[in-house]
Amino acid sequence: MADAEDREQHNHGSGTFVGGDVHGGFWQIFVPPYGKTMSSQSTRSERRPELDDEERDDYEDRMAALLVSAWLAATAGSAVVYALLGRPWAGQGPTPGVAARIVGGFFFSYICLAATAAFFARVSQVFEVWSEHCAITATQSRGRLVARPPASMSRATAGLTAGAAVVAELLASLYGWSSYGGSVSRRAHQARLNAAANARSALAAARRPQA
Repeated sequence: MADAEDREQHNHGSGTFVGGDVHGGFWQIFVPPYGKTMSSQSTRSERRPELDDEERDDYEDRMAALLVSAWLAATAGSAVVYALLGRPWAGQGPTPGVAARIVGGFFFSYICLAATAAFFARVSQVFEVWSEHCAITATQSRGRLVARPPASMSRATAGLTAGAAVVAELLASLYGWSSYGGSVSRRAHQARLNAAANARSALAAARRPQA
């Protein structure tokens, strides 16, 4: 009776039979556990549990927000140039007066700097995610020689993250009196800290002793 109970099949889902039990999908025969790929969001939640759900969701729209902020900065910047040169803002419209040029120049400069701050904050997020991917590759590599190239890339992208984050934080300080400036500054600051942590983990993987 005991032998029959030991041979009892325990199904835990459709997939591979091992010793009479089912252990996941058929692909697991060929792919070992360390070869599993994880999404950037799940990896970020495991590696940096201090991020809340709202901050993790902020990364999902980083590319769309980057493009929108770049378009706004370019459009507002063009309007500032038109105001300085005294050109009409709309096609063949009338040339604006001096007062309109001054007011419009300040207004579009305000929008241009705000959009530029948001743009560099999103750029820092993009570089930070790249540094994370490189760090994951380095930590999963077998041997220091294999881990060194992605570790170097992680450190390089972390430096780019820091540069973009500093620019974003400087521009966001102009709007520190508003919640907008605070949110942009926090976004850039968090990306800079995360990228530095990625670089440290990648460097540790490149310096670990041979197995």
